[in-house]
Amino acid sequence: MSLRVIERGPDDEIDLDALFVERARKGDEQALTELYRRHQHRAYNLALRTLGDSWDAADVTQEAFIKAFRNLDSFKGEARFSTWLHRIVVNAAYDHLRRHKAEPMDSEILDELSGPSGAAAVVASGRQGIDPALDGLSAPLRRALMSLNEGFRFAVVLCDLLGFPYGDAAEILGVQEGTIKSRILRAREALAAALVEAGYELPVSRGDGATNQSGRNPLGPDGVTPARVIEEEV
Repeated sequence: MSLRVIERGPDDEIDLDALFVERARKGDEQALTELYRRHQHRAYNLALRTLGDSWDAADVTQEAFIKAFRNLDSFKGEARFSTWLHRIVVNAAYDHLRRHKAEPMDSEILDELSGPSGAAAVVASGRQGIDPALDGLSAPLRRALMSLNEGFRFAVVLCDLLGFPYGDAAEILGVQEGTIKSRILRAREALAAALVEAGYELPVSRGDGATNQSGRNPLGPDGVTPARVIEEEV
């Protein structure tokens, strides 16, 4: 039986994720495909902009999705599915950074990818969605982003580049919301300094600060932020 997806808004999206998770737990591979389709680009952009290498980002994203799909039973619904999933992506990215060198993936994941079925088959079939590609950011901005302390980089990528609310970013990174706001403010200052050093003339600050009344980052959560917007932010 095919799934008919009707998307209306953020609240409906949360319900759809919960529906797909329940169906996937019962062995519905099309539900897994829908979860992958809905979240693959944002997850890949998170990995890409924190690791700085498109091939590493593609590998980490695949690994994170396979781990998430294997462990759907551990998703309790206490947080949104997207928050839970991106926490797995962040952990996979941190693990990659800590290794400091290319190492083989988990042997079980490699076994699944060599003869994919179930969760691995879903990820493999959607591989074109996370093929290594340029992210549209200018080279100086990418270099400035990668020069940040890891904690600052993950915070600013989640909120300023991917549009996560500050509360969600705090859940993903396992810190307090105030810590996220502080990291973003300091990250923006560091990015601005790096861009000025690279010869960029930055626009005058609008005085928006690091947060707003709603507690949400002002950028939309569409997974891709134009470089011009980022440059205005910093």
